[in-house]
Amino acid sequence: MNTKPILLAFLLIILLSFFELYAQTPHFIWPEGKKMAVSLTFDDARDSNLEQGLPLFDEYGVKATFFIVPSSVERNLEAWKKAAKNGHEMGNHTVEHPCSGNFVWARHKALENYTLGKMERELLDANKWIEENLDTKVMVFAYPCGQPYVGAGLYQESYVPLVARHFLAGRNWLSEAPVDPFYGDMGLLNGMEMDNKTFEELLPQITAAKENAQWLVLAGHDIGEGGRQTTTTKMLRQLIEYAQQEENGIWLAPMGEVAEYVRTTRESTADTVNIPTLIRPESNGRILLTAENGRGVGPRIEYMPDWKAFGWFTGKDQVEWEVDVPSSGRYLAVMEWSVSDKEAGKPFVFENQGQRIEGIVKPSGSWETFKTKAIGEMRLRKGYNKLVFKPKEDFGSEGALLDLKEIILQPIR
Repeated sequence: MNTKPILLAFLLIILLSFFELYAQTPHFIWPEGKKMAVSLTFDDARDSNLEQGLPLFDEYGVKATFFIVPSSVERNLEAWKKAAKNGHEMGNHTVEHPCSGNFVWARHKALENYTLGKMERELLDANKWIEENLDTKVMVFAYPCGQPYVGAGLYQESYVPLVARHFLAGRNWLSEAPVDPFYGDMGLLNGMEMDNKTFEELLPQITAAKENAQWLVLAGHDIGEGGRQTTTTKMLRQLIEYAQQEENGIWLAPMGEVAEYVRTTRESTADTVNIPTLIRPESNGRILLTAENGRGVGPRIEYMPDWKAFGWFTGKDQVEWEVDVPSSGRYLAVMEWSVSDKEAGKPFVFENQGQRIEGIVKPSGSWETFKTKAIGEMRLRKGYNKLVFKPKEDFGSEGALLDLKEIILQPIR
């Protein structure tokens, strides 16, 4: 008996069940009905960017992002000034272009010998140089060699927080996927290689990004017809012409322009989009477990943006929150919910790693009327906690438990 088809079918069922349980993907809205965004970015301020790239971009009216190193720009300062004045974006690529000492050519400026303080001074020095010499404000950064750390071994530290503090966005190198505009870390955006790629090789990435309303940040170095680390003019022409066909729905813009749109869109939709995130206490110690930052798990659990709440449709649905607590302590749990009189009365459990609060869902008056009430006390331990709200009993697929907007954990002093 050939068991392979049976095994494949079983695996498919498991995979579909996983997506049924966990799929909560919001759809990002790009401007003017576009389906995705593409940014063309180039590192190191190489001469070919001026000689081959700028004439091509000007021909098509396209603006690119150039991550520059001051020493390279100084060779053709006036040309780079003109490029900045014409609307091309100038990004920070540090002063020294430090990379791991594992590269022989980088040992005199090895990241292993950097500290966070030294790196911050270099980032700020590069910003100052660009702003003074190219008369443009720096909004974006690219990690040299795609290495976002300083130090080594026990002393290695990420400098992503520095980039997040001083820039609108930072771009990595040799990433494997486009940027999801809701989930992508703005301090460490995925940058996908376009050097030595044909348009046919990039097209599947473009198609996949379009299907998921994502942002494809393409990263290159030289621009020309061939050679190591070279984005070909042939590919760029094909890509730009494809992007400029209206039916393809592509927004082609510099990285900083797209990053600003993503940032403002995130801010304006923050309380209407479900993005599960690691939650940390507010400055007053409160921990907000909202429908927006929780993860719905179950056959039919649904985030409802109009109500900013999770709705239960089966007895197997639940919501999970991941919380990072700086120190152990007790908290009063205050729940905001709604439920019709008909569906009220079902038991619930709110638990955290062996601890639990049990209760009965009280009537709120209607599905449209939300009430707030304390449901009990719970102790959270220092560090990682996983909190779960679910029915105490499986009521099947008929009826509902409640609509849950949030649970506020108030520290008990």
